[in-house]
Amino acid sequence: MKKVLFFDVDGTLLTPKKRIVEKETLEVLEELSKNPDIDLYLSSGRGRETLGDVEFIIPYFTGLNLANGGHIIINNESFLDCIDRNIVEEVVKFMINNKISFSASTSKGNLRMYFNDEVKASFDRNVPCPYTLLNENDDFYFDDVIQFWLLGTNEQIDEVEKHFKSLTFFKWGTFGADVIPTFRDKGTGIKKILSIMNYDINNTYAFGDSDNDVPMFKVCKTSVVMEKCTPKARDAATYITGPIEEGGLAEAVRKYVLNEKKA
Repeated sequence: MKKVLFFDVDGTLLTPKKRIVEKETLEVLEELSKNPDIDLYLSSGRGRETLGDVEFIIPYFTGLNLANGGHIIINNESFLDCIDRNIVEEVVKFMINNKISFSASTSKGNLRMYFNDEVKASFDRNVPCPYTLLNENDDFYFDDVIQFWLLGTNEQIDEVEKHFKSLTFFKWGTFGADVIPTFRDKGTGIKKILSIMNYDINNTYAFGDSDNDVPMFKVCKTSVVMEKCTPKARDAATYITGPIEEGGLAEAVRKYVLNEKKA
């Protein structure tokens, strides 16, 4: 029976500050990808077009669970779960009226609207990808928005959240948040993958570090959180491993998946 591993990207595969895949992580991913009894999946809040800094490791993975369960890709076949058009229109109007910068992941690509030059410069630098820059009079592809990224302070996020009870806001820290329907998350994405691929849930493993990883921790049989993590992620995980910079992810894989013992 195959073991199925789901990896978060930021803070789990990528180091938080250097934003690189460490040598130990790369080595264990390559090893796992060659094992016929193991399948690997990326499980991220990112959209497909924003995976540039991990694009080189994607060949190791059987599939992708992206946009917090909104876009699943298995063997090049896509499964989309878009936000209701009416809700999208309301969110966009609210953002524009309150001058809150945002990004929208759609089946046609990444859309962005900035109301702050500093935010634009920072986001373009940290999340580089092809995108369409919108203005207030543009058509927003209302029918196929998979996820919003709200580019604002926690105070702004809290204010938006008050107006949209049908949406979930996963904060990134002090700035920004994933915005998705309340019925959808990384966990529902994993359930869909398990159903499509007929995997045994008892052989599932999740690795992450943030609040939006909690739903997949609750679905998978075994979950491992990185040492540098949010309190909610720590409370939901089965195990805690060391910092990614010190080989913590690779160590956890070898211990809990490959059942290797330290020499």
